[in-house]
Amino acid sequence: MQESVETSIQLKKTDTQAVWMLYVPDCAPYPSIDTLADTALLRHRPNAVAPISWFRADQNSWLFSVPQRKQLPLSEAVKSMSRDAETGFKVLCKTMEAIETASDHLLPIVPLLLHPELIFLEQGDCEREHFDVQIVSLPLINTQQIRSDQQPGLIEWMGEVFHWNASLVIQLAELFRKEAFFDLLLESNTLCGESYRHSASVECSLVTPQKLDHSHSPSVEHHERMASDESRDPSTANGSTGERIMSKLKRLGETLFGYQNHETIHEVTQELDLSSDQFKIAQLSEGLPGTPDEELGHHAYILTEEFVIGRDMGKSDFWIDSFSISRRHAVIRRRAGSYFIEDLGSKNGTTLDGIKLSKHREHLLPEKCKISFADHVYYFRSA
Repeated sequence: MQESVETSIQLKKTDTQAVWMLYVPDCAPYPSIDTLADTALLRHRPNAVAPISWFRADQNSWLFSVPQRKQLPLSEAVKSMSRDAETGFKVLCKTMEAIETASDHLLPIVPLLLHPELIFLEQGDCEREHFDVQIVSLPLINTQQIRSDQQPGLIEWMGEVFHWNASLVIQLAELFRKEAFFDLLLESNTLCGESYRHSASVECSLVTPQKLDHSHSPSVEHHERMASDESRDPSTANGSTGERIMSKLKRLGETLFGYQNHETIHEVTQELDLSSDQFKIAQLSEGLPGTPDEELGHHAYILTEEFVIGRDMGKSDFWIDSFSISRRHAVIRRRAGSYFIEDLGSKNGTTLDGIKLSKHREHLLPEKCKISFADHVYYFRSA
């Protein structure tokens, strides 16, 4: 009888305490080691990522050990937590924040490693209202292209532990499956309510699946308008010390600046639409984004429609003083809010996240990636 062959990526706990194995099937594309991410984990590891040691056991297996001292796995920490839905939303929110921090440092996110036993809290943190979590990142690339059949996932586990509504679990799990972690962060913020994010006094309530429709949740602007209406209510004009102080300040302003018969205007700050091409900015940096090296190393902001990289100072926007770089090596173009890169026929080539680019052909740049011009490696980030 022929032995069955694993065709999906697998996470397994070994017989050795605190040691795990990530198994990748013997099929293309093979995951490869991201040396820059490995260096970042050693030298610039953010607090949101747990310290681990790892090594490659064979062509298909990576072994890694997780912390055993101060950190407590989420699977253990929940035993001393409230099992209500609100607590679960807070844990989900902090986990997604950790993922975003790791992504900002260009550290790979392997969804299979987002496991209840591989998400950590400091012992005692779970008893506080505000706490941080740590996730595990391995310096591997291409793992996202390999199928994973391991079930149930993190969302299903949290839904069972914290008694979430079944329909809500399905919606959140779908976002997790798509690796839409930023959307999950926004949803968990909404589920927690503004009280968690802004330390307000309003308590979070048990949320039904309809809460995902943001039109059903009160906005900050709504509360601001209510506060503004109350301040204009004649019945409360002299009701508090704060209102009397505001009245005196208003009269002082009228005396000093000549303002007469004007109501105090409260403007609500709104975020700019950064999706507009008008506000699109990108950066090339030799140092890892989010660390001091980002500003200290060779870096530049991309503010033009065509940004040429090369050795010829007179014909390049980004000058790299190296004979391995061609005079006009590559160009980054901004078009319709996106960035594209083209190798201009350079001698030593250009690679994007380890993949060599075809010459004289445009390639779409992701928002965060690594670009190598010959043997010179830079981080690219757009916002």
